Amino acid sequence: MRRQLFGAVGALGLAAMAAMATGKSQEPAKTLTAEQTAFFESKVRPLILAKCEGCHGEAGASAGLRLDKAIPADKLAAVLQRVKGEGGKPRMPLNNAPLSPGEVAVVAEWTKQGGFWPASAAAPNGVGSALFAMGKTHWAFQPVKRVAPPTVKSAAWVRNPIDAFVLAKLEAKNLKPSPTATRRELIRRVTYDLTGLPPTPEEVAAFEADKAPDAYEKLVDRLLASPHYGEKWGRQWLDLMRYAETNSYERDNPKPQPWRYRDYVIKSFNADKPYDRFVKEQLAGDELPDGGNDGLLATGFYRLGIWDDEPTDREQARYDGLDDIVTTVGQTFMGLTFDCARCHNHKIDPILQKDYYKLVSFFNGINHFRNGGPTDEKPIFENEAQRADYLKRVDEKKQKLDALQLQLKALENAAPSADPSAGSDLDDLTYKYYRDTFEKLPSFDTLKPERTGPVPSKRFDITLRDRDSAIGFVFEGTLVVPKAGRYTFFLDSDDGSRLVVNGQELIKHDGIHGQGNEQSKAVQLEAGRVPIRLEYFQNQFGIGLAVSWAGPGPRAPRRLLSTSTSNGPEGQASVAVANPEYARLKKQLEDLKNQPVAVDRALCVTEMDQPQETFVLLRGSAAAPADKVEPGWPEILGGGDAKLPGERISVAPSTGEPVRGGRPSIPAAQLSESSSGRRLTLASWIASPDNKLTGRVMANRVWQGHFGRGIVRSASNFGLGGDSPTHPELLDYLASSFTHELGWSVKKLHKLILTSNTYKQSSRSNPVALKADPQNNLFWRMDMRRLTAEELRDSVLAVCGNLNPKLYGPSVYPDIPAEVLHGQSVPGKDWYPDRMKPEDKARRSIYIFVKRSLIFPLMDSFDMAETDRTTPSRFSSTQPTQALTTLNGKFFHDQAKVLAARLDKESNGNLEQFVARGLTLATQRPPTPSEITRGLKLIKTFESQKMSTEQAKSTFCLLTLNLNEFMYLD
Repeated sequence: MRRQLFGAVGALGLAAMAAMATGKSQEPAKTLTAEQTAFFESKVRPLILAKCEGCHGEAGASAGLRLDKAIPADKLAAVLQRVKGEGGKPRMPLNNAPLSPGEVAVVAEWTKQGGFWPASAAAPNGVGSALFAMGKTHWAFQPVKRVAPPTVKSAAWVRNPIDAFVLAKLEAKNLKPSPTATRRELIRRVTYDLTGLPPTPEEVAAFEADKAPDAYEKLVDRLLASPHYGEKWGRQWLDLMRYAETNSYERDNPKPQPWRYRDYVIKSFNADKPYDRFVKEQLAGDELPDGGNDGLLATGFYRLGIWDDEPTDREQARYDGLDDIVTTVGQTFMGLTFDCARCHNHKIDPILQKDYYKLVSFFNGINHFRNGGPTDEKPIFENEAQRADYLKRVDEKKQKLDALQLQLKALENAAPSADPSAGSDLDDLTYKYYRDTFEKLPSFDTLKPERTGPVPSKRFDITLRDRDSAIGFVFEGTLVVPKAGRYTFFLDSDDGSRLVVNGQELIKHDGIHGQGNEQSKAVQLEAGRVPIRLEYFQNQFGIGLAVSWAGPGPRAPRRLLSTSTSNGPEGQASVAVANPEYARLKKQLEDLKNQPVAVDRALCVTEMDQPQETFVLLRGSAAAPADKVEPGWPEILGGGDAKLPGERISVAPSTGEPVRGGRPSIPAAQLSESSSGRRLTLASWIASPDNKLTGRVMANRVWQGHFGRGIVRSASNFGLGGDSPTHPELLDYLASSFTHELGWSVKKLHKLILTSNTYKQSSRSNPVALKADPQNNLFWRMDMRRLTAEELRDSVLAVCGNLNPKLYGPSVYPDIPAEVLHGQSVPGKDWYPDRMKPEDKARRSIYIFVKRSLIFPLMDSFDMAETDRTTPSRFSSTQPTQALTTLNGKFFHDQAKVLAARLDKESNGNLEQFVARGLTLATQRPPTPSEITRGLKLIKTFESQKMSTEQAKSTFCLLTLNLNEFMYLD
């Protein structure tokens, strides 16, 4: 009944919202032509939502004007006047940048046509019919076409089909492509684009001297085969996967070995793993029959998001985690902002709220992240011998545990038993059960329990749990005190516990430890009924709770308040006090339990025993479920429910033992939890060559990596609110080639793009083309770009000669200024430069530990990707802290000294050679005589100002590393 009520109320609320969003004014809506509808949905609505809705939308009507409905006729002229900034009044919008000339033109056309707003007649799917009509014809929702290259006039310029598509657009505008870049510009450009590193001067000279017709093609092949290729393109993928190695929020604690996912990505790019396989492994590698280690490692992407270990509302936090996954998957693989439909139907795209929750349901069986333990980590092995050795050591540990337990049992049987009275001393006992990872006793009353209820055994009973780790209980009831007197309470627990009697905290165990350290306390009680409360949590590696009490008198027997299955054999508590050997063996047992068998582990996804039911959540609130949904496809992409496996996939348990008999299983070497197969169903749909989005999105990302922007500039938004492709036929040609002829090979796609004459163009400007196409939408030249943060740091190390090219492995901690570290809540927490050798600190930037609350300062200043959400493209800002970093920062000063030492060695004391070699290393070209003269004069000037020769040379090197030619790429 409650759910039906929410559904009814929600339907009314959503209907009202739809009326406002689509502009149901009191006046009859004008019937629009198809052209007007298309113009409104593609141009007007996105502009209003982005720039105007805050002041003139549903939330308010500043100056009496609402722009979420048709504009009154008497306000049309004023609206256009204000966005132009005319009439002596402030330009609108007040709180945003002024509208661009193109945006002003949209407003002008809209007001000219009467400031209309489409009627809000609902489509059968609950979305405005105009939106769905637009969606049906939107380019991204059409099948990918196998497009033939167009015929062009200047056919001699066409090196491959890409050039024909680009040249056709240029010729239509009477424009010409730019001349080919110089060979030095080409090798520098393509080396950075494929490896993120500068070529050496020797490599440049060799390429310039190589007159073979295939010299450039061989260069591309060599760079694609370089192990540094995976580091460059792996970093771009990590941007999309919101890669970081800590959890964010106040403590920002480290995740367990996330670097293994980073290495998986680098290795996958280096191996040219087919992109469809790459997609499937990340979404469902644990469900693939041949997933192996990569299948586990790849699913680590699920665990990379931010995680609050103490949320106010744990169920809402769980849905926040699922939203993070849907956001990342939807934008990265499909280029759609499904996350905008979490609380309501999408405002710009034809995506239903129900579509969003269909995607949620694919993931609603995965275990919520707990920052480690069996639900977050699984063993990985290089070969069967490693696996067999691990299983042998697991068995040896089990035998030791069994032997210790037999010894403890013998001591318990030899000791006097505690009084297991049949009658319970507790009454009206209830419990609250929590599932989460605790390291200290939390404030349970601020948390939402998983379930509550009466305790049938009328004793503190942790057998009510459904697993042995990451759990908590709160028991509350009444203690029946038979007579007044002084009573002693005894408490022991594997992890944290707190006993409160009659409102007084008597005993508290906190933290993670193990049983064997029983505490007791006496308290005076009156006869009758007194309140009693017990709190308990279990982290992992053990389980146990023992609670008892003894009445007045030194020889009064203990009576159990916990079940014997909670605290082990019934005589255990008294044995621990009477026999020191028992306590010693008990501690030995707990220590052994807490020592995991050494093995490499993958941070990965695991699933619950059964997927949870999924409901549409009104306004995105976990407390307001409405209609139930099943895994399925978005309506605009075909709709319908997904065909899920009829039988669950049975695989090996976390101990490493294979499951034998019964249901079919994934090979035991994979050591994965049972899985529903839902994610593999989704992965197969996304990675299908017939998917309308997947190939386009990835082809566009590769293009973006080489041209600085995609054929679709909004690389993760192919919806109606995103940018239209400047060359839609070219995008379809690339996508169809990628998924069919090239077999999903990213390296082959690189080569296709890099060997085009379009890519080889110079970056020099052309006044005619610049006036006709200032944003270079037609690709009439190559855009100049600044080096990325990683490229800049890695180039400094490469030029100075101390770059450590080591691949893979745990992350490193370069030095960070003390002033920055002191800005943390706990200065220096989780940053360990003292553990690093100097050569480790000089590794490539992709291997620097990514701490969300402490981004490496150089990376932060030069626009490193955001770590909390998927990042499709980075900003390229110019701001004062960059110059302060490169001119005053310790890293650049230290590296300038390293470069000076290198130049001293290579110039044999010749100052002119010192200057020439330094400029050559930085710019990858021989300096001109005038540049050498200026360098010599600069060093002499420094010396005349009382700098030592060593300081003067180091300062020259510092300025060399700050040259624009060093930091920018033609």
